[in-house]
Amino acid sequence: MSIMSKQIARVRVKLRPLKALYRRLKRTLWRTPPPQPPVSERITDALARLSSRGIEVGSFLNVGSGRGDDLEFFKRLWPQMRTLLIDMDPRFIEGWQKLAHDYSGTSYVVAGAASEDGEGQFLKSNDVGGAISKAPKGDNSHTTPLRKLDTLVREFELPGPFFLKFDTHGVELDIMEGAKETLAQTSLIIIEAYNFKLEFVDRKNLTFDEMCIHMRTLGFRCVDYCEPLYRPGDLALWQIHLIFIRDDHPVFRKTTYD
Repeated sequence: MSIMSKQIARVRVKLRPLKALYRRLKRTLWRTPPPQPPVSERITDALARLSSRGIEVGSFLNVGSGRGDDLEFFKRLWPQMRTLLIDMDPRFIEGWQKLAHDYSGTSYVVAGAASEDGEGQFLKSNDVGGAISKAPKGDNSHTTPLRKLDTLVREFELPGPFFLKFDTHGVELDIMEGAKETLAQTSLIIIEAYNFKLEFVDRKNLTFDEMCIHMRTLGFRCVDYCEPLYRPGDLALWQIHLIFIRDDHPVFRKTTYD
């Protein structure tokens, strides 16, 4: 071996640690970071964030479901879950029948969720909602069954853990009063909450900040929110969807920002 070849070989030996260091730095600096769930106020993105939480759902109770056409989003996360659509307006039945055909394990009931089983008057206020009243029947109302969620869970033989979604315009406390057994087996709750006291429920509804405090007493904490709605006249926050999970979920053990 020539003197030049020996010198080149010695240089190569000396460079080996530097080459190894370079390879490690290259892997670190050029590594593609893992995809992160999108951060936005849309419910689809909130569900994407929720998918990383490991929340188990056996049955979905959509209280005040309306048409129930948001079922598609939830089925993406929990395709095997049973579903019960609950609303007082019988005009949604045709759409529910299609959902039941498209998504196995879907049932529906025309009833108002309440603190006690019985009957009440459904006062229709617009094309997508209304309210329960114990007053005598009027021109824009009809008699509707009232059912506790605990009763419906037994009647439809729904398995837990439960995912409850409330679009019930301020009467959540009454509904939860009739859902004590169900709440004990609930893993996830989404509530449409308001920033103002509502006149059509005699200002008895909890505002969103009061709702967060109340849910803590039931063993739930707010982990996310979505779909804020602002009042058109002054752009004050009108309503927001709050997402609650059990307060012993591992996500709450970490208390730092990073």
